[in-house]
Amino acid sequence: MRLMGPDNYAETLKKLLTFTQAKFVSLAEVVGYDVSYVNKWSNGTKLPSSRYIEQINEDLGRYFATLIKENKKEEKFIKAFSFPDDITDLAFAITQYLCAAYRASIHQTHPTKTKDGKSACLQVVTGTHDTKAFLSDLLHKEAANVNKDLELLVFDDFCTLYQAGFWNFFNDISLQQKCLTVRVGLDLDRLEEDCRLFEHVYATLNRLLDINFIFYDIKDIERSNLLIMKDVFVIQYALSKTSRFMMCTHIFDETTIRDIYENFNFIDSAKRPLITISNSLGMDNTGYRTAFYANNRFFFHLTNGFDFLLPHDVFESIKEISSPEQAVSIQRLCVTWEEIVNNAEIEFIIPASSLMRYLENGYIYLTDVEYSLTPEERKEHIQTVLDTMQENPHIIMGVLSTLGTDRSYKGENLSFYSNYKTGFMKKNKRYIHNRASPFYLITDHRLHTIVLDYFRSLKESSLFRQYDVTELIPIYERVKPLIERTLCLK
Repeated sequence: MRLMGPDNYAETLKKLLTFTQAKFVSLAEVVGYDVSYVNKWSNGTKLPSSRYIEQINEDLGRYFATLIKENKKEEKFIKAFSFPDDITDLAFAITQYLCAAYRASIHQTHPTKTKDGKSACLQVVTGTHDTKAFLSDLLHKEAANVNKDLELLVFDDFCTLYQAGFWNFFNDISLQQKCLTVRVGLDLDRLEEDCRLFEHVYATLNRLLDINFIFYDIKDIERSNLLIMKDVFVIQYALSKTSRFMMCTHIFDETTIRDIYENFNFIDSAKRPLITISNSLGMDNTGYRTAFYANNRFFFHLTNGFDFLLPHDVFESIKEISSPEQAVSIQRLCVTWEEIVNNAEIEFIIPASSLMRYLENGYIYLTDVEYSLTPEERKEHIQTVLDTMQENPHIIMGVLSTLGTDRSYKGENLSFYSNYKTGFMKKNKRYIHNRASPFYLITDHRLHTIVLDYFRSLKESSLFRQYDVTELIPIYERVKPLIERTLCLK
């Protein structure tokens, strides 16, 4: 005897919930989803992802069957739901019942046909509020549900989407141990006209440390208003003239998604990244970092402690907690800085909040090693900085009371390093919660110039103050008691 499928998934779920008196919280725990999603399934607002519906229905089938048996309601259930009397596997029967309901809902909600007559799983959302809410919900849901690393292709200019509020959709996104790599375009012409637009990029990278961003010249990619999350979904969207989301089409047919990804992916060698990611800068004889410091002029915007002009004893302490390979790198870096960097022309900009945080906790992220200087080492570090600045008048310190106008993030956790030829950015590893890469390498000379111009433009702010050593020494003597008390804070 074949079971008759119910009208739709939401009604079926509500009937099962009512009959078993199951609670949404318990149901959410069973399927591993947030209770808000289960609530939306039962009220018809959302359907579970087609990628995981079989597993969801199996979990629900077992759970409902257990409740029915525990309350000895098998006969009442069979009668109420018109199930055959000879059922031997109640969990399997309920699972099939839910699957039939899901298929019925799919046919009701997505009747669109392709040119060859095949069903196309898609959904159209219109209206600014509904479109933004849908996109935000979709990104959070899929990030939570997919149990592998994710790749999102964004065929538009980063700053255009920033103005549309798109990058705010990633706030508080749950990645756990997964990595999300976002490949997106940058309009270099637009950034070159006004380097301060890079503030939008920096603020976003600084806020979303758990996400890997890889940037491409917008001229090298199709500007087709497409969002493609590999193996998960495709979104095509429309923006108004004022950069507001007006409509989006959501495609979630697996075959269609795969075909679109294969036609639009970034494997083409012509698509050379402007900024790429790295897990390490390399400290061997031919490594990136060695080549980077083989120069005599530098600009540093430091947010992760002050990892320059360190006392020699601190290098020795860091070597003691490092692996043998790391110890060699630390030693090479010590020699490089003492012989080259300390004698170079260097300009530092340090956000005041980052400087205070360093004085309190002593945290630095040196090459691939995290280390916290002791209060005594921090005192010695301050003195070493002042002594080195006296020996090298080409070292200049600048302090910035705040950074930019964007208030959507708290604190600065992304440093910028430049030798005026190339540059990189380094994340504060303490605030990375997954396996995201800690370094961004700027591989395009034109973009590096734009980024350098942006950070140097911060000096024009009324909140910026630059100091040479003759100004710093009397300031330090005046605030030394306060600093020493701060160094002892836990």
